[in-house]
Amino acid sequence: MTPKCCFLGFLLSVLLPGVVETQPANESLKPQRVHFQSRNFHNILRWQPGQACLGNNSIYFVQYKMYGERQWKNKETCWGIREFFCDLTNETSDIWEPYYGRVKTALAGVHSGWTMTQRFIPWWERAKGV
Repeated sequence: MTPKCCFLGFLLSVLLPGVVETQPANESLKPQRVHFQSRNFHNILRWQPGQACLGNNSIYFVQYKMYGERQWKNKETCWGIREFFCDLTNETSDIWEPYYGRVKTALAGVHSGWTMTQRFIPWWERAKGV
């Protein structure tokens, strides 16, 4: 291997890890512990901020869908909010149907990926709490 190739290999090994490290920065914005909290069929989606979102400059975007639907729906009143919760009671009103919610974060123009809940069935949540 010529000295130029070795030097180029060295540069790539030094520079590429810096490029790859920007990916986890987006991941560290992702909301954590996204889940539904239900009391008397009042269904609130809750989450905790990602590791990189310790300040209150982050904004959150919420979507929901019923099991089997292809398209996610934006929850307009929870689009670009600073809170760590969103009331999805009206959107989850069929107590027998399973639902999903998801949240993403934006901070300084960078968006995280979505963090999705487990399947949520309002009636089942009520039955577990009895």
